[in-house]
Parts: sequence; C-alpha cells; structure tokens
Amino acid sequence: MVLRNQFGQTVVEYILLLAVSVSLITTFYNSDTFQNLFGSQGSVGKLYKWESEWGYRHAFTEGKDQGDQIPIINSAENHPSYFSQSRGQTRFFGASDPYGQ
Repeated sequence: MVLRNQFGQTVVEYILLLAVSVSLITTFYNSDTFQNLFGSQGSVGKLYKWESEWGYRHAFTEGKDQGDQIPIINSAENHPSYFSQSRGQTRFFGASDPYGQ
C-alpha cells in the first residue's frame, strides 16, 4: 500500500468550502428579509435609533412606548429623568437629615 500526498486535494476542498460559505453569507445578507430587519431603514434599526435618542434625551429608557409624544416640561420636578411617576420618587438620593442643623 502506497500513501500519496493529499495536500493539493485538501487545498482545493478548503477553497471550495470557503467559496460556498461566502456565497451563502452574501445571499443571506442581500435578502429582503434581512434588509427589512437589519438594513439602514429596517425595523430593528429604527427601534434602536428611537430608543437611543429617547434615552439620551431623558437619561433613561423605561416606561415609554414608541408612539408616545415627548411632553412639554415646565419644571425640573416634572422631568422624567428627575421624577419617576411610577415609583413616586426622584431618581436621585440625598441626606436623610438636613445639613447645618
């Protein structure tokens, strides 16, 4: 029994495997389903953009739906990043006793 060098066949097989993998990835990436979800105007991208803008503006992201309008805020006590309506308290902490007394 004579063993032959299989190096050439292995290289060809790996090149073919790589070509098939790249073509499958490219096909999936260019599909309408992928673009509708993750593309520049996809539903996941739009939701992430909206939540990022809301979180940056109000310093938190909990308790808001995408359809909600940003309320007009006249004082710091009503600002959502300062006072939580659902918890009935501010998001900050302070001393339990007043200073200087």
